[in-house]
Amino acid sequence: MKTSSFFRIVFVGLILFTSTMSESDTLDKNRLVREGFAPLFNGKDLIGWKIPEGDNGHWKVVDGVIDYDALSEAKGDRNLWTMESFGDFILHIEWRFKRTTGLYPMPTILPDGSYKKDAEGNVIKKLRPNADSGIFLRGTGKAQINIWCWPVGSGELWGYRNDKSMPPEVRAAVVPKLRADKPVGQWNAFDITMKGERLTVVLNGKTVIENAQLPGVPQSGPIGLQHHGGLDKSTGKMSPASSLVQFRNIYIKRLSTTSRALSSRTGKAAFCLVPDNYGMVLKSPAGQTVFRYMTNKPAETLLTANSVCCLYPVNTPSAERVVDFAPSDHRHHRGVFLAWHCIEGKKKADFWGWGAWAPTEGRVIKNRSVKLVEADSEHARLEIHNDWIVENEVMVNEKLMITAQEKKSAYVIDLDFHLTPTVDVTLVKTAFGGFCVKARKDGNGVYTSPTGLVKLPKPHHLKPESDWPPADWYDYSIELNNGKTVGVAVIDHPDNPQTAWHNLGPIAMVNPCIVAPGEVKIDKGQKLRLRYRLVAHDGPAPNELLKKLARQW
Repeated sequence: MKTSSFFRIVFVGLILFTSTMSESDTLDKNRLVREGFAPLFNGKDLIGWKIPEGDNGHWKVVDGVIDYDALSEAKGDRNLWTMESFGDFILHIEWRFKRTTGLYPMPTILPDGSYKKDAEGNVIKKLRPNADSGIFLRGTGKAQINIWCWPVGSGELWGYRNDKSMPPEVRAAVVPKLRADKPVGQWNAFDITMKGERLTVVLNGKTVIENAQLPGVPQSGPIGLQHHGGLDKSTGKMSPASSLVQFRNIYIKRLSTTSRALSSRTGKAAFCLVPDNYGMVLKSPAGQTVFRYMTNKPAETLLTANSVCCLYPVNTPSAERVVDFAPSDHRHHRGVFLAWHCIEGKKKADFWGWGAWAPTEGRVIKNRSVKLVEADSEHARLEIHNDWIVENEVMVNEKLMITAQEKKSAYVIDLDFHLTPTVDVTLVKTAFGGFCVKARKDGNGVYTSPTGLVKLPKPHHLKPESDWPPADWYDYSIELNNGKTVGVAVIDHPDNPQTAWHNLGPIAMVNPCIVAPGEVKIDKGQKLRLRYRLVAHDGPAPNELLKKLARQW
């Protein structure tokens, strides 16, 4: 009987609960958004998350959920972390174990955080089916909310409960008040509130940790999903407490101004990067959207181009949008983007989206990563990697560094492009193409240069010689129909190739064009570097600021 019971336990522990794995998603996401929550996971890919270096695809997205098999090949940290840091917040996150992995000796945790012992003082343990993961808060393993199959239930904080230097009341407060877990294979929902040093955890609608104090917890840090266990090399089998786990519906709400991302250097509110359904959004220290780097093409859109990989929206400090997306006159234009409509390599390619001089089919710019390299109260620096693909083969590797800061009613956004082709390529001579700003046109717009108001004739899209002459910068400002005046300027870097400007008033376009003077050849493995300074401003063109910013280069 004992042997029979043992194998029955193993069988139940290892079985995949197929009847519950298809459990429907009933979360009211629109309600969460209305209440101020933002998604940390877009349901499509791991943009916004730092995949462990060398992971080799074990943290992945499957059928709209984050799926982990406990087999990450990373040499160091194998946990999955948000790129962004958070201070005070409410986090909603849903999770389930796919199955358990063997039997694990589990003690009984008493309400004071200690273990139940026998008459001789030995900790009593029982073999039970187990799986193990967790949620790390503010970048520290000590503030880990446990996800497991122990009798005490999920929500326990191992790092604080087992720290005997902590006061008894601290250790007792991080023991779950009750077990609220659903069976293995079913979805569970955590609602986690972190404010200052105080933590409350609600599991499946029941409060399991209430206002627990976490002395010494950092003021801010990323959120992590835990790797645990994995392959036991001595047996070739999965360890009996592995993270065969999935996550979905991850939403976060920042609680106050002081809960925004903090600079580790100054302790002040800092720029931060947060994901949404279409890419990564850069927020100012005041919580305003500076821009979104768009990586995902909306399912319902008028955009005819294959690619996004653009800045949209781009806002002013007063939160007024200055660029347009898929306008009625040019459906292939998108915010601020870099592309050409005729590149010659092994095959011709149009990444711009026009389709008149080269094919667009099978030509797409795909994003590989967007990450926040550094941020404080004064600036943010992003690193972006894209592949320019022709019929499933990479033609160009793109690395883009973006630095953003706020100056005198303007956001100053520096874009530093590094383009490295995998074959010899030629950027064909054309009147337009390259770095483009598609500004708003719902008002009265004017162009300004360092010499004042520009009244040059509009360039012709088939005549490169009709483009405007080189200048340190051109600004397009518009008096909107709502009465506000905003604008966007592009400052050309002196080390860029010779440039003419295809600035076309009827479509509100600012386009420093390096191929108007002539074709540009780039050998395989060589690098083309292009730098532009974008200034999104409130009010008319800030001429003195633009001149100063141009002189800095």
